[in-house]
Amino acid sequence: MMRALMINRTDARDVSGGDVVQLEKTRNKLQEHGLIVDVRLTDELDGSWDYDLVHIFNIQAPGKAWQACQVAKSKGIPVALSPIYWNFTELWYWTNPRLKPIWRMLRRVLGRHGYPIYAQWQYMRSQMSESWRIQRQLLLAADIVLPNSYLETKQIVKDFRLTPGDLRVAVVPNAIDRDLFEKAAVASLDAGAALNGIKGFVLEVGRLSPEKNCLALIEALWKVDVPIVFVGKASPYAPEYATACHQRGQQRGNVHFLDWVPHEQLPGIYALAAVHALPSWRETPGLVSLEAAAAGCRIVSTSIGSAYEYFGDDAWYCHPADRNSIRKAVEQALRARPSADLRQRVLRDYTWDKAAEATLAAYRSVVEQR
Repeated sequence: MMRALMINRTDARDVSGGDVVQLEKTRNKLQEHGLIVDVRLTDELDGSWDYDLVHIFNIQAPGKAWQACQVAKSKGIPVALSPIYWNFTELWYWTNPRLKPIWRMLRRVLGRHGYPIYAQWQYMRSQMSESWRIQRQLLLAADIVLPNSYLETKQIVKDFRLTPGDLRVAVVPNAIDRDLFEKAAVASLDAGAALNGIKGFVLEVGRLSPEKNCLALIEALWKVDVPIVFVGKASPYAPEYATACHQRGQQRGNVHFLDWVPHEQLPGIYALAAVHALPSWRETPGLVSLEAAAAGCRIVSTSIGSAYEYFGDDAWYCHPADRNSIRKAVEQALRARPSADLRQRVLRDYTWDKAAEATLAAYRSVVEQR
């Protein structure tokens, strides 16, 4: 019987996210396959290492993840790595208040046309960053890397100056609970009470944070006569951003905030929405977009990340820095018919059962090789 240890970032219990959901859902399904799977955070690694494999999630805060990798390798335990990675350079260019004056001037004068210059500068100086160096070491040390898409793989190879042959890769797509979302129409009856009768709204599920670009959605739809509903807690790292969202939402009017709802009610909320919009600064592709599609909702997603690999032409895409782009994508989605093909494809191909099968095959490939 295979024993695996899953490791996630230190603050995973306090600040949930897609990486936390991915770990927990994968663990549950692997246990159904007979594996023994323990979970620890990176600050809980004192203790037994009696495992056949260690699986590390998320390289965005790599220091302690690298320490865990080193311990596992020193004990001869193979390491699987789910990077959950995308490049944040565009987020920095457009939103960082501490951007150097020269780049602020470039942004003001050239806008989006100045970004390639900034991106090339960041690309050239990235190798001087300790975080970048550790992330690269993690990727190279892993016995197998489990990105969520082929586009994520391509981005990793580019950003960390690798070649495809440097990594052993098995793509494990993100997923949804099929049983939960097959009953989305029924769940909408319960969800209606939480929404006080609001229907036909534009929905965004996720933390109120700069990365999710919630404020831009409010601004983009300022003159569009449609309710907006946000479901998600404020990011503890940006409370002032959540405050700004609430203030602008109150000024616009018809903007509603639900801090938290039970996960079993989410399918119903998606089903009541006209459009789910996620104009964020990167998604791989965004668990909430997959969930919304599985509930039959029309999808607007960011153009940064791997969303297109999942949704193709069955969704609408926007650039997070361009409010006209966000508005047009939402308006086009509002006028369109929901895609039954997309819903069926998500329910068939992007389930946690499928993700667990791909993960288990990757585990076996490295354990048997050892």
